[in-house]
Amino acid sequence: MISFGSDLHSYGFASRKEFIMPAGDAYCSSSLAGNTRKYHGMLVAGRRVLLSFFEEHVNGKRISVARYAGALQDEGLRYLNGYRHYPPAFYYMVDGVSIKKSMEFDGGLTVRYDVCGEAELIIRPLMTDRGYHETRRNVTLDVIYSNNGFKAGRLSVWSSLPFIRDPQVYYGVLYERDAERGYDHVEDLFSPGYFKGVVKGSEALVRAIVDGLEGKPEGFKVAGDAIGVLETAADGFLVGDTVYAGYHWFAEPWGRDTFVSLPGLLLERCRFEDAKRVFRYFAGHIKGGLIPNRIPGGYNSSDAPLWFIYALGKYFEKAEDPKFLEESKEYVENIMSGYPDSEAARLEGALISVKPETTWMDTPFTPRMGKPVEVNALWVNAIQVAEKMGVEPPVRPAAALREFGRFWNEKKGCLYDVIDPADDAVRPNQAIPLAMGLVERKKASSAMEVIRRELLTPFGLRTLSPRESGYIGRYEGDASYHNGCVWPWLMGFYIEASLKLGEPKEKLAELLEPLLLHIQDAGLGTISEIFDGDPPHEPNGCISQAWSVAEVLRAYKMVKNEDFKA
Repeated sequence: MISFGSDLHSYGFASRKEFIMPAGDAYCSSSLAGNTRKYHGMLVAGRRVLLSFFEEHVNGKRISVARYAGALQDEGLRYLNGYRHYPPAFYYMVDGVSIKKSMEFDGGLTVRYDVCGEAELIIRPLMTDRGYHETRRNVTLDVIYSNNGFKAGRLSVWSSLPFIRDPQVYYGVLYERDAERGYDHVEDLFSPGYFKGVVKGSEALVRAIVDGLEGKPEGFKVAGDAIGVLETAADGFLVGDTVYAGYHWFAEPWGRDTFVSLPGLLLERCRFEDAKRVFRYFAGHIKGGLIPNRIPGGYNSSDAPLWFIYALGKYFEKAEDPKFLEESKEYVENIMSGYPDSEAARLEGALISVKPETTWMDTPFTPRMGKPVEVNALWVNAIQVAEKMGVEPPVRPAAALREFGRFWNEKKGCLYDVIDPADDAVRPNQAIPLAMGLVERKKASSAMEVIRRELLTPFGLRTLSPRESGYIGRYEGDASYHNGCVWPWLMGFYIEASLKLGEPKEKLAELLEPLLLHIQDAGLGTISEIFDGDPPHEPNGCISQAWSVAEVLRAYKMVKNEDFKA
């Protein structure tokens, strides 16, 4: 269980602690000091912010927190005595009256106020109706009123308390995290009125329903230990037959992220039926040998189809499933027939050459045109998996593995990041072939020492060595995204490669401790997308990223499973 005490009285502390509670295609998210991003909202559904937050008063004292252009209303933090997660629960003490506010999805969002003592509650919903990438000014909504609530578009809100009609617009609500990122960060919110009543030794409920909203994801559970908390977070990424890449702004299916994540999110947890639905969903979108990186469209990824086959291989390592094996042969044949001469990649000799900006390092600052090391490791793995499945690959695995030896950089004692043309920058992509066992032991040990010395941090691997001229130690947008920022998902392959070289599991388990402690920072109960390359490695990017959670879970299973053999 994640909990905080008196530190919550500080706006600087509380505003940096965020939570997200997903439910299918919806979520509830904020910081412990109110909304600090345009992506925050008490109820966000279908990537639209509908219910922003509640302005709350207890016995005339405001307990909610909000920031406006020119004003910070943070006095509510003095009444906030604690927070517990998961599900989110806030504990207040106002003039000797104890209030617990908790939130839960169950076919809709229920906000429960448990009062110990007697208190007058005033709860004012603040609303909008916009895409979560946007802000909106001068907002008005068509509202249908009733005695205990209202309906506005798809959203219905009602309560056990009487509703008082009092339409108002709240101008200049400010989102400071978006201001820091250089995005639109001020908007107006509409309130149709408020709920008001005296509660004595009982509870008050406010319920919000969106037409078509699902409840908790299937298989959802709440657990208290760090790994249990991460497994709860993992459940939140599975939406229907797809996997969402991250929250908040990657809340959609991405091909690459999905199949990097699938082993940790589902396969290590024996969620085989869920995994098959995801495979089938993306298999239905194979075109010209490519898996879309984003749906719809987005056939611009040279590695997504190879990650698809990587995850398939992991599936069949875990599950005896002859029927699905036969079904999957068609998927692999479709990739193998089109991928070697596709819009993103082509076969040159026995290796794969790619177009610029088509790997996971996909910004103009890291074009990586040529033959990237991890793409070709995935290619070798893919043709090995295909051959095991009875699918004829375009080249023999032995020939590709032999040519893969060209990636060895004798001068630096590690692998080139790209060949043809050669790029000898020390990057973490070489951890993937090391984890796959594609490099002979002596060379693998040397490369791992370089990674350990130049790239390893408490929160994952840097995307570029600080010894390289292009290194940027603080997150500064796309320029630093893959040129120094730390990515936690790479820790899974680092741990796997270390195990292959005989590193003690106890020592490797210690490496995961900072990431397990991170669930109490930034996105509560989950793991951030990226961290700064330089100490103290501040978290950044999305507060909750699927492959970060997935690969930490997979790494943990590897070091804790006595039967695991690298």
